[in-house]
Amino acid sequence: MNSTNAANAAAMTPTPRRGVGRKNMLERVVAVATLVLVVVFSFSIDGFATLGNLRVILSNSASLAILSCGMAVVIISRGLDLSLIAQMVAGATIFGILISSGVTAPAALLVAIVAMVVFGFLNAWLIAYVEIPAMLATLASSMFLVGLLRFAILRGEFLLLLPKSNPTVAFLAGDIVPGISMPVLLMVATLAATWFLLNRASVGRVVYAMGDNFQAARLAGLPVRTSTIVVYVFSAVTALIAGLIMAAASGAVDFRTVTNGTLLFDVILVVVLGGIPLRGGRGGVRNIVVGVALIAIMRNGMTLMDFTTQTQDMLKGLVLLTAIVTDNYLNPRDAETDTVGDL
Repeated sequence: MNSTNAANAAAMTPTPRRGVGRKNMLERVVAVATLVLVVVFSFSIDGFATLGNLRVILSNSASLAILSCGMAVVIISRGLDLSLIAQMVAGATIFGILISSGVTAPAALLVAIVAMVVFGFLNAWLIAYVEIPAMLATLASSMFLVGLLRFAILRGEFLLLLPKSNPTVAFLAGDIVPGISMPVLLMVATLAATWFLLNRASVGRVVYAMGDNFQAARLAGLPVRTSTIVVYVFSAVTALIAGLIMAAASGAVDFRTVTNGTLLFDVILVVVLGGIPLRGGRGGVRNIVVGVALIAIMRNGMTLMDFTTQTQDMLKGLVLLTAIVTDNYLNPRDAETDTVGDL
């Protein structure tokens, strides 16, 4: 075996790390905490433990789960996408403007997909080729995209109303069959696509290698730049799907979703709570499901208990801080993780 093949093999082989034996501990703790909350809420809140409320939880958590899929793939590759919510709003805005102008739904959807692919590609190009840190590149692109849409297209308005009578809008918000809504179906499809990308596609192995040790993956000749493009384009497409779901359900696209930062905070919270370390290299669909389950149950229970938005944010912030501290303890930094690829 020549030196290049040896390097490739070494880069594709997971490197043992301190704390690997404990890496699933946070995931298990969160799963147990979710079950405890379900039991507590079932006995303390009237109407929580009902089939109707379960459907509400699933539908309301669909967009969060879809966004978390995009963010999880980015973070596993040791990146960060702060433009995720801006892309969500942008994709829904493009789609909404086109169908309101009489463009057919398939054509409007195609244009929105192309726009999101282009935007995801630009994010990846700034990160992989211009070598701007992911946090700064996506923060700048988020500000640019929101400003462009609000002032060049919406003339400074915060809201774009969608015609809820439009068959496409009604289809996106309705049920496929009784008891199974379109948002839930899209959530399952996105989770399946994420699993395939990470576990069956060749780019998935490169994503894990990048997160595990970016410099080693690059020196081994792995296609880290093209893989970065795939990662950020995938993130942009998931943002579009989530945006369509949210816009169809509410009948409007609200740009304040970007400026108040709550949804982006929830997405990062899901990823960290699920057990995906912010330094990358580990995680999968199971972690996303665990994190979404806890946040969805928390939000639903706190809403039924009439907690204010501020109280909910405070409690979620406390949970996030606890999860980060716990993750730092269970997955401590070592000489390898400190040298390369930090956000």
